[in-house]
Amino acid sequence: MSTEKKANVGKTFGIVALLTILSKIAGLARDIIVAQAYGTGIVADAYNYAYLVTGNVLVLFGGLGGPFHSATVAILGNRKQEETAGKLMAQVLLFTFCSLSVISIIAYFAAPYLIDWQAQTYKIDTTRLPDLLKGHDLNFLRNFYKQQLQEQFNIMLPLIVISGLVGVSYGILNVYNKVLWPSLSPAIASLAIIIAVLGWTNPETALLTGLPLAVGTLAGAIGQLLAQVPGTLKTGLKYAVSFQPQPGIKEYRSMLWPAIFSTSIGQLTVYVDAFFTNSAAGQGGWTAIINANRLIQLPLGVLLTAMLVPMLPRFTEQVSARRFDDLKEELRRALRFLWFLALPLTAILAAIPAPIIRLLFQRGNFNAESTELVTAALVFLIPSIFFYVARDLITRVFYAYQDSNTPYRVAVIAIIVKAGLDYLLVCQLHMGVSGISLATTLITIMNLTLLMFFLKQKLGLLGFNQLLRPVSIMLVAATASGIACFGAYSALTYYLQSLPLAQFLRLLFSVGGASAAGLLIYLIVCLAAKLNEPLSVAQRLPFLRNLVAKEGD
Repeated sequence: MSTEKKANVGKTFGIVALLTILSKIAGLARDIIVAQAYGTGIVADAYNYAYLVTGNVLVLFGGLGGPFHSATVAILGNRKQEETAGKLMAQVLLFTFCSLSVISIIAYFAAPYLIDWQAQTYKIDTTRLPDLLKGHDLNFLRNFYKQQLQEQFNIMLPLIVISGLVGVSYGILNVYNKVLWPSLSPAIASLAIIIAVLGWTNPETALLTGLPLAVGTLAGAIGQLLAQVPGTLKTGLKYAVSFQPQPGIKEYRSMLWPAIFSTSIGQLTVYVDAFFTNSAAGQGGWTAIINANRLIQLPLGVLLTAMLVPMLPRFTEQVSARRFDDLKEELRRALRFLWFLALPLTAILAAIPAPIIRLLFQRGNFNAESTELVTAALVFLIPSIFFYVARDLITRVFYAYQDSNTPYRVAVIAIIVKAGLDYLLVCQLHMGVSGISLATTLITIMNLTLLMFFLKQKLGLLGFNQLLRPVSIMLVAATASGIACFGAYSALTYYLQSLPLAQFLRLLFSVGGASAAGLLIYLIVCLAAKLNEPLSVAQRLPFLRNLVAKEGD
């Protein structure tokens, strides 16, 4: 890669990373406020199950790196200078709108039957009910849950259509290197939910209705879509409706549906998880799994979005030019970079999971029991981070080849195996939410292994043996980081308990100090081993780039 192109990729990474961090901060604030209002009870479960086939579709299909985004980048990247590119994008948008509208209509008529079945199989523990719902029999509670689920589903149903339009818009803006709103607009969705919950929810009666959540989610999605419109109009594309199929529309259709499965395999398996959690893990279990996943996705979302946005067009360009050695070198460099950033975060989460959850969520209706439930889900999910980032990056190499069939076949295998693992761990071994998380980690490892096998068949030797030394150093550094983090937390907790501080401040200082200690140890070990990644990270962050350049001079 030329120096200029390396600089462009690094600059895009830094910008996208900073903007995505802002969106993730808004998302974390949303999760904290929602957890405080609704805890891990029946209303929270109803919202999260309704979100599965409405709001979650927006996350799966509409996000950066999602199937609509990936398919749009793949077909527009080499055609953006053509006069017919505007007509092609108009056909893509129309096809996406019509296809997802049909799916939405089918979902509307099928939903009552699925909701009724889910309400009948929903496991309710009457000893864990809030005071407002105590004293009612199981029949009343199931009907209450069913009503909440149906109302919230109906309100959020339009998100299915919005998801595709957002994804295509992201793809168009990515091709023309307009990364501001695609990276920042998820914050709009989070802010809408925050406003709805804070402005509409009465803390004393929040556990009786989830309508503020549903309305806020829909409003945020509409705002997220509208935020993309100005940028797509400024790309120079001459949008026009044409009934004659444009070059590229066939490729878009052929790769889209397999991409829906393969691009989002890490999320698609949540539907399998939801099936087993509903009847085997009990109330609050699904909300706990959602919260644990969001804690994992908080750092992963920043890393993957920031890396995949600039890298997908680069992979596509290298495949088109048949520069396969450059492609393999680029892939190895990206893997090292992602692992370098992901491993210390993994170590910190593994060292002090419960204190982090208490600090972020335990207040209001989110009590100690909720913390224990989320921790049980989080602990077995943490190891998946290492494999998750590699799997998502390698998947994009297949899309650069316009090959969505291979990831699709792997996705289908993974879903089947995931169902078997969930049944074994949850239904037979009775591991509850821990079993769901363990199965997720195991299936992520399997997924990555299969993708690497098929990629080797396509590209030949990948040169991954060159990663052995640096990755081994990172793993040693991450282990030392986790030990340092746990030790620092224990020491700080012991010292601060004698000081006249509020409990929240003691916890904040303990978690913050322990995390800082873990990160510092990780950085020291990596620098002592003379890894290149610390300097590479500094060069990609705008506020450190000038400092590094001056030191280099």
